[in-house]
Amino acid sequence: MTDSMLALVFHYGYWGLFAAIALGIVGLPMPDEVLLTAAGFLLSRGHLNLGLTMLAAVSGSLVGMSVSYAIGRTVGRPLLARFGSRVRLSPDKLAKHEERFAKWGHMLVLLGYFVPGLRHATALLIGMGKHPYRTFLVYASVGALAWTSCFLLLGQTLGDHWREVTAFVQPGRGFMTAALIAMLAMLVWLWRRYAWKRRASE
Repeated sequence: MTDSMLALVFHYGYWGLFAAIALGIVGLPMPDEVLLTAAGFLLSRGHLNLGLTMLAAVSGSLVGMSVSYAIGRTVGRPLLARFGSRVRLSPDKLAKHEERFAKWGHMLVLLGYFVPGLRHATALLIGMGKHPYRTFLVYASVGALAWTSCFLLLGQTLGDHWREVTAFVQPGRGFMTAALIAMLAMLVWLWRRYAWKRRASE
């Protein structure tokens, strides 16, 4: 899995990263975290440009979220009205879920990127609730920037050890491990930056 993700980014470059992230967020079974970590590793080896990699990853995320939003807004409610009873989602239950989502939905868009499964559902639910697209796009952009930055930085920081760690961040292994590892990578990077600035000022 890890080597195939590495090959995808290496051979197809920024367009491959863009397309894979977009399709993964729409719902195709793509290991997005592994893909971003692989891209971070290639960044550390000088095979990719940081600005273009960030542009491809964030743009792919936003395209995927926007497509999911559009699906939810156009066909989400009719599908639930027809098939909701089969998954034990009555109109009353749906109304309660929508009330909660109206209060916390945009925060879930931010945090949902780090939760496999949740990031696929939040945009659909926001679209179903017909929330303003511009507001949704602002939160989706901030979340995409944080999510992609964390895992690209993780790949850069781990270097040759990235394959060993991605076993813990594949879908189904739990987002807490992924988030903690990504946060640790960011702390290491900030510490190194601080130490470098301190040495430069002395």
